Amino acid sequence: MPAVRTLSRTEAAAGRIIRRDADDATHWISALPDARWLVLTASRQPQKLAFYQALMERGVLVLVSLLILVALVRIQLRRTLKPLGQLAQALHNLPPGQLPRLPPAARQIWPDFVDQIEQGMTRWQNAFDDMRNSSERAEEELRETLDAIERQNIDLHAARREAVASNQLKSEFLANISHEIRTPLSSLIGFARLLEKTPLSARQQDHVSSLVHAAEHLLAILNDLLDLSKIEAGRLVLDETPVALRDLLSDTIDMLAPLTGDKPLTLHGEVGDEVPGSVLGDPLRLRQIMTNLINNAIKFTPRGDVRAGLRLVSLNGTEAMLELSVRDTGIGIQPRQLDGLFDAFQQADSSTSRRFGGTGLGLTITRQLVQLMGGSISVDSRPGLGSTFTVRWNARLDPFRALQPARRTHSLPDCRQLARLDPPLRVLVVDDHPANLKLLRTWLQELGIAADTADNGLEAVSLATRELYDLVFMDIQMPGMNGLEAAQAIRAGESRGQRVPIIALTAHALSSEREFWLRSGIDDYVGKPLQESQLLHILQQWTRFVSVRPAVVDWDEARRLAGDKADLAEELLRTLIADLPRSLAALAQADTAEEARAWWQEAHRLLGACRYCGVPALRESLEDALRTRGEDPAMPPAAAVAGSVLAEIRALRDWSADHLPVSAAPCG
Repeated sequence: MPAVRTLSRTEAAAGRIIRRDADDATHWISALPDARWLVLTASRQPQKLAFYQALMERGVLVLVSLLILVALVRIQLRRTLKPLGQLAQALHNLPPGQLPRLPPAARQIWPDFVDQIEQGMTRWQNAFDDMRNSSERAEEELRETLDAIERQNIDLHAARREAVASNQLKSEFLANISHEIRTPLSSLIGFARLLEKTPLSARQQDHVSSLVHAAEHLLAILNDLLDLSKIEAGRLVLDETPVALRDLLSDTIDMLAPLTGDKPLTLHGEVGDEVPGSVLGDPLRLRQIMTNLINNAIKFTPRGDVRAGLRLVSLNGTEAMLELSVRDTGIGIQPRQLDGLFDAFQQADSSTSRRFGGTGLGLTITRQLVQLMGGSISVDSRPGLGSTFTVRWNARLDPFRALQPARRTHSLPDCRQLARLDPPLRVLVVDDHPANLKLLRTWLQELGIAADTADNGLEAVSLATRELYDLVFMDIQMPGMNGLEAAQAIRAGESRGQRVPIIALTAHALSSEREFWLRSGIDDYVGKPLQESQLLHILQQWTRFVSVRPAVVDWDEARRLAGDKADLAEELLRTLIADLPRSLAALAQADTAEEARAWWQEAHRLLGACRYCGVPALRESLEDALRTRGEDPAMPPAAAVAGSVLAEIRALRDWSADHLPVSAAPCG
C-alpha cells in the first residue's frame, strides 16, 4: 500500500501536497487558480530500466569476449604445450645412456630452450658415459678382487683344516710323548726312592740323591712343555676347590727353601691377617704360580733375601681380590728386556740360560695361568736392585670356612705310617709297562697290601671278575682294550651293591676329561708319576686304611720336651738333623763283629738324642731295634731291623729338607 507522508501545516497552507509511494515515485499536488487541483507525477523507473538494459548489453558483450578469449588462449596453449608435452614424454621414456630425439615442433616454438636442453643432455650423456665406464671398471676390479678373495678363502680354509689336523696330531703326539716319557720317569724316580730306603754308603746315598734330583728336574721341564701345550690348545681347565692360602704359601716356601743351598740368602713368607683362611680355586695351579715366581727369585738372587707375601686388596661380599707379591734383591732386569719377559722360551738375555739354566717357560705359563684365573701379573725391576712380581686375582670365599684362619701341621703321615689291617687289603694294578707294575706292587707290598697285576685290559677284566678287590689302579692308555673300556667291562660284570673303586692312572690327566671318565666307570684319577704321598691319599680316601703310627716330627711333643720353648725345640731338632749323616754312615754297615758293635753303640747314642726331640717315628724304631739285641754285642741286627732304622733316619732327613731348611727363615 502506498505510503503517504502527512503534510505539515505550512505545506498545507501553501496549497502543495507531496507524496511518495513505494515505487519511488513523487507526486506533487497543488491548487491552481483556474482549476481546483493540479497533480504532477515524477517517476525514475524508466531511467532505471534503461540503465539496467544498457548494463546487461555490456555484460553480455564482455562475457562473449571472454569466451572468445578463453577459446583463443586454449587453442594457443594447446599449440604451445603439445610440443612441450611431447618433449616431457620423450624425456620420461628416455632409455638409460641415450640422448632423446626432441620433437621438431618444440624446436620451432622454443629454439633457444631446446638448444639448451640438448647441450645439457649432451653433458649429462658424457658424464653418464664416464660414470658407466668407471662403474664397469670398478665392477670388473671388484669381480677380480672377489675371485681372488674366494680363492684365498679356499686356500685359507684348506690351510685351516691342515692346521687343525696338524694341531690335533701335535696334541696326540704330545699326549703320547707324555705317556712314553713320564712312564719311565715314574719308574726311575720311584725305584730311586725305594733304593734310598735300603742300606747305602754315604757315597751311594749321594749318587742316588743326585739321580732323583736329575730325574725330577727332567720331569719338571716335561711338565712345563705339556702345560704350555695344553694352555695354547685351550684344554687346560681350572678346578674350583677350597684352598687354604696360608698353608699353600707356607708349604711352597718349605718345599723351595732347600734351593737356597749355600747362598747367603733368606726366604720369608708373609701373610696378612686379613687374608681369608680358605677360598675357592685350583690349588695345583696356585701352587704352580707361587713355585714359578719364588723359584725364579731364588735362582736370580745370589745374596740377600726373597720375600713372598699374600694380602687382601678388597672384599666385596663373597668375592675377595687377593695379591701375591714376590720380591727379591737379585740381579734385576734391564728395562728393554721387560717387554718380552713373559714370552715363551725367552729369558732376560742369551747368557741367562747358560748361567742360571731353565727353559724360559716358567713366566709364560705363570702369566697364562693367571689370565685363566681372570687375574693380572706385573713386574717392577731395577738392574742390580732386584725385582718384584705382583699377581692379582679374584677368588670366591669358601662358604664353609670364610675368613677363618687355617691351621697347619707338619705331623703328617707318610706311606710307612699306614696301619696294617687284618685281613689285608687286596689291590689290582693294571699297566702295560712292567716297571710301573713292579714299582706300584712293591710300594703296596711294603704297606702289607696284597697286590695282583695285569698288563692289559682283558686280563684286568678277567681278574676283577674272578676275585674281589678293595681297589683297582687302572692305566688309561693301553694297547688293545684300554683302561676306559676295561673299567666299563668291570662295571658291567659287577653284582648289585658291589662296586670296587677304580682309580685311573694317566700321564696327561685333564680336568675337562673327568666327567667323561666318571661316566665310563672311573671313580678318580691320579697323574703319573705317582708319588708315595698320592698313593697314601688314594688308599685313605677309597679304602679302610687309617694312619695310626707316629709322625716323623711332632712339634707339640718337641715343644713339651723343651719346656714349651719353641726356639730351644727347634735348636735341638736342628742339632739332631745335622748329626744324621754321621748316623747314616755308622749304621750303614754291620757285617763284621766290629761293625756290629759300632752299630749298636750308634743306635744307643742316637736313641738318647731322640729322647729330647719330637721325632717319635725314629725313636720308636730305635727302641724296637734295641729290644731285639741279644746278649752278644757282636751279633749284627736283623736286616729288617736295620732297614727300618735307616728308613726312619732318611725319612727325618727328607722331612728336614722339605720343612726345616737351615738357610730359610720360618714362614710367618
